[in-house]
Amino acid sequence: MKDRDSFRGTAIDEAFCEDFKSTKFYTEIYQKHKNEIIIGIRDGYINLYYNCDSIAKIKVDKPSIAELKSYYTDEKADILSDKDYVSFYDIIKKNSDRRNKKEKQAQERLFIDNNNNPSSGWFCIDVEFTKSLRGKDTAEDWRFDIIAISKVAPFRVALIELKYDKEAIKGKSGVRTHVRDFYTFHKENRYENLKDEIVSIVKSLQRIGVDVPYSFAGISTNKFAIYPEFYFIMINNNAKAGASTPEQTMSGYLFKDKRWNCKRISKHVIEEGDYFTLTENDKDFKPIFLFSSATLPNIRIQDILDFDNYNIIHSYPYNK
Repeated sequence: MKDRDSFRGTAIDEAFCEDFKSTKFYTEIYQKHKNEIIIGIRDGYINLYYNCDSIAKIKVDKPSIAELKSYYTDEKADILSDKDYVSFYDIIKKNSDRRNKKEKQAQERLFIDNNNNPSSGWFCIDVEFTKSLRGKDTAEDWRFDIIAISKVAPFRVALIELKYDKEAIKGKSGVRTHVRDFYTFHKENRYENLKDEIVSIVKSLQRIGVDVPYSFAGISTNKFAIYPEFYFIMINNNAKAGASTPEQTMSGYLFKDKRWNCKRISKHVIEEGDYFTLTENDKDFKPIFLFSSATLPNIRIQDILDFDNYNIIHSYPYNK
């Protein structure tokens, strides 16, 4: 029998949320470290994220127990009670920091700094969103670094892919793959499926004690904008001596007309086709590319999709 597709918010009910809020995961970890911890709503469990690393998996039937990779505890444990977790917390953070994943660190800062800003027009509801349409144990069909929704109805939905410096543009998880995946999501009109899951995530966040905007009270799918919005955000858009900027490099992996002051065209564009080939020349697909020269640790972007926070904006690939 085929494994069912995942659905975020399954079993995240009032009983679990009240139990969770009485644990030290909530009172000592989340409540006291909101500037570095994200709660991720999942299918039958929640994740705690630090540096956008999953540092605790808490299942609905065991709200005071966390599962985590033993790496984070110096190989001492992969299951911890909430009380023990508090004593390990600094060690867990140290080992996450040691991984030095700049892109994940930037992802966390954008998410938290945006949500801590009451003046932001957006609220980030999830990180590391993945979904397989062929059962939970198969490879992902959807992958979004951040999902954000506007605070004002009709609620706009922003699906965000984040990159940090130009090395993140290349390879299997590079910009070409993400353009193709975003386009498939658009072409197959998967937004209709995603809206139900977004509502489930928001309601679960409300129950579990995350401070979501008051405007989300009574949120439902009929209050959403008609179409989603797709964003590529590049942080650290800086060139090393004599080299291309990430913006120029990204252009070389997507376009063959050397736009954005591109210096070199990738062989992938020549051999496999450019952006317009990947997206079947579909002018209804309108991703936005945002570039910031800000770097860690102080990115200082407190409204994630306010264009004034970015040095360069390419609002539509058909406009050079």
